[in-house]
Amino acid sequence: MAPQSTLSCYLTLVLISIVPVFAAVDFPRCFDEIRRGLHGTQGGTDNQGNPVANITEATSITYEFCKQACGTGGGPFSWSSFSQQFSAWLLPWLALLSQFPFGSKYKEDNLMSVILSLGSPCLAAYSLALTVLNTKWIARRFANIKYPNSHDATLILSTLQQTPLKVTTEGGLLASLVVLPENDAWWKELGNRLDYADTHTWTIAGATSVAWVALAYSLTIADAFSTISTDPNSNGQGLSGVGSLWLWMLPLTIGAHFLSNFMLLGLSSYPGYLQISPRCDAARVGKAINDTNEHSFVARPTGPAVNANRINKMRALCLHSERDSLHRDEDATAPIFHYARLFSFTLVVEQFVSVFYYASENAKEHFAVDGAPWEAGDGKTVDPANRKGTKAQVTAYCRPSAFSSPANSYPPPHVRQSHWGPDVFSRLFIASVVALALQWSTSGASILIVYFTPTVGESASYLLYAAVATVIWVIMVISSVITHHATIYPEYLNLSQQRRRERRGAALIAVFLRRLAKCLATCNAVWILAAFLMQFGNFYDRCYCNAAVIGFGKRAHEVMTLNGNDISAMRAAWIGGVVLAVVGSALFWGFIQVFIDPPLPPPE
Repeated sequence: MAPQSTLSCYLTLVLISIVPVFAAVDFPRCFDEIRRGLHGTQGGTDNQGNPVANITEATSITYEFCKQACGTGGGPFSWSSFSQQFSAWLLPWLALLSQFPFGSKYKEDNLMSVILSLGSPCLAAYSLALTVLNTKWIARRFANIKYPNSHDATLILSTLQQTPLKVTTEGGLLASLVVLPENDAWWKELGNRLDYADTHTWTIAGATSVAWVALAYSLTIADAFSTISTDPNSNGQGLSGVGSLWLWMLPLTIGAHFLSNFMLLGLSSYPGYLQISPRCDAARVGKAINDTNEHSFVARPTGPAVNANRINKMRALCLHSERDSLHRDEDATAPIFHYARLFSFTLVVEQFVSVFYYASENAKEHFAVDGAPWEAGDGKTVDPANRKGTKAQVTAYCRPSAFSSPANSYPPPHVRQSHWGPDVFSRLFIASVVALALQWSTSGASILIVYFTPTVGESASYLLYAAVATVIWVIMVISSVITHHATIYPEYLNLSQQRRRERRGAALIAVFLRRLAKCLATCNAVWILAAFLMQFGNFYDRCYCNAAVIGFGKRAHEVMTLNGNDISAMRAAWIGGVVLAVVGSALFWGFIQVFIDPPLPPPE
């Protein structure tokens, strides 16, 4: 680059940094001049926007008078103030965001999970709520099933919620996996591999991040209440902005990473812990399933069972390979994408429940798989001799038959009545209510604090953020419903051409909605970060924002001095906002606690 060009670049940078300094408005000085009558005597008001006769008694001024006397520029940028606020109020939360669990196969999916969490806390809370609700639901579906490995199946299915599971029933694969005693080792080995006994949930980095954020928020509250002053432009920025708006990160991060200490996992010979956010490392989980499948057995048309490797590469349980764009979010294993797997995962669980259920009912009646006399064994569990048979016998044993009597048992016989699965919409509704409560308790607290802190202009930024975050969640949930409707499962392969066209159209709509929501989430994440940076840099400290022109219209006024009543009302609003944010986050944490450790079927 030529010296002249380099010099031009330096001069440009200098001018860019100097211009804001000269364009900045010294509001304290301007207000002092207004009170002394140097800019005229018309335009003074009280703090409710009512005109006052004497400018020296004015505590506020109209927006037009503010522009005339002070100009349209913003307050002066101070690097020391900016860096202090950034490091104290924003940086701890960004560090906590990095503690969210990832694990997707592709880096762009991990990046998108961060963007979606930041752009729509409601979606992140919804996915986590679905996880705990599914855990409770799985335990209830297996509650009255008494058959070998049903306890392990409950835990393994709960653990694999974040993975795109594929179940194969053809060739008696699933029935063989459940019934044959040779596969008992398969269940134990997969449980051990998923146990992650070498993983310590409370890492130093994670615990430090949580403690750092909690301390930063506590100090923000203390700082805000100790520095309430008559200057309306220096009150509660950290408390209302980053502090309360992002308090949702605490229960989500703790719920996603650190609740494993409350849920004992008894799959291995030593005690381990099951995270409420299940195993989401795609590579590690995939390897665990693939390696375990090498030791699975399958029943043959005649003769004893053989290792499945001697038949073909098909397995009863595996991960979906690369699929089309319709199922892109289902295949991503980062926890926030669990919203997309609610319906498909429900059907996977129901397939296992069905096989275990009928096997359990037949075992209660002391029917052996091969029709031979029942071997009592030790009387505590089903003797392995009762669980051997040919492929036809094993398959029939796990279906409704003349020698099973499940009429009065719970859960009821598995006969798929719909494309959606049982209890799915009740879980969707509960998770939605919980997620919306967390989103709007924290965002609402921030809006409340700013709205009752003269002036109210900045509350529009937080209201816009919360509204868009909610819209993103709505679009994503609708997309997941349409995606499941558009998915053609094996039992629906004989659909008419018209129905197939309808589902292809639905698939296009689902993909469009999902991509639209991701674009909105990206914009919303960028917007809220930019809003914080502009707040720290005094960009909002200008007549237009301080006068809340959008909200007040012609009655817009800039508050120069807060009186005692204003400060009392502001303090009450701050207390209410802090209580709302803390209670909302605590209730979400309490919801996680209620569902975290459901009773499991006893080991056989």
